[in-house]
Amino acid sequence: MAGANKKSHSALLRISLGWLGLVVLAVAWQLAAAAIGKTIFPTFTTSIVAAVHLVTGHILVLDIVPSIERTILGFVISAIVGISAGLIIGYNETARTWTGTLFDFLRSLPTPLLVPIAVVIFGINGHMVIATIVTAAIWPILINTANGTSSIEPTMLDTAKTYGLRGKSLFLRVILPAASPQIFAGLRIALSVSLVVMVVAEMLGGGSGIGYYISNAQQSFNISGSYGGVIILASLGWIFDSLFLVFERRMLAWQRGTVGGMIDA
Repeated sequence: MAGANKKSHSALLRISLGWLGLVVLAVAWQLAAAAIGKTIFPTFTTSIVAAVHLVTGHILVLDIVPSIERTILGFVISAIVGISAGLIIGYNETARTWTGTLFDFLRSLPTPLLVPIAVVIFGINGHMVIATIVTAAIWPILINTANGTSSIEPTMLDTAKTYGLRGKSLFLRVILPAASPQIFAGLRIALSVSLVVMVVAEMLGGGSGIGYYISNAQQSFNISGSYGGVIILASLGWIFDSLFLVFERRMLAWQRGTVGGMIDA
């Protein structure tokens, strides 16, 4: 009981300090904007009011919801393709040899440079944004999955094969669980990348979305609106990451239980 109480107090302290940091940032923003007194740098309260107007007005349906849908869909596609390809490449040394240089070249391409190509192929629409997200978000997932798979102890694989595990059963019951910590690390990075690339793609040629709105707000000198959009983006990033951490803790609970059991023993 004492250990549980200590952990709960420690978690509460971390959360409190985190929110305190946000409060300090908000106060500093408010004071700095008030001291500068420039319309190009609105106060924190003005930006918050603008953000509230966005999420309670027609912009929610026209721009915010489409951006959320594109980010999630691009992330999911990247996860499916990245994990599948990463498992195969990490397990098969020949595949790693053949694809290593190619993947190093492709992932080094700056994503903003791919937006014009995506516009030509898909047009100015949500499909272009999703495709651009996939071109960037797939790499941390694929690489982390491949590294996690290739680093599995051969003894573990040999033992599993001795017990008759082959093919799909081997991947699902041995390789995937063993590589899951690194896979989830790649997924978390890819989720942040998806949100960032979504904004860039919408600004450069999305036709709609929160990135498109922020770009238009800046060009029309709606400064408070653009800052409100930035606050919404930051909130979306925080929500996405928080939900992902909850999902990760549930999926990797078996690993923490094993480690905890070994330590407690």
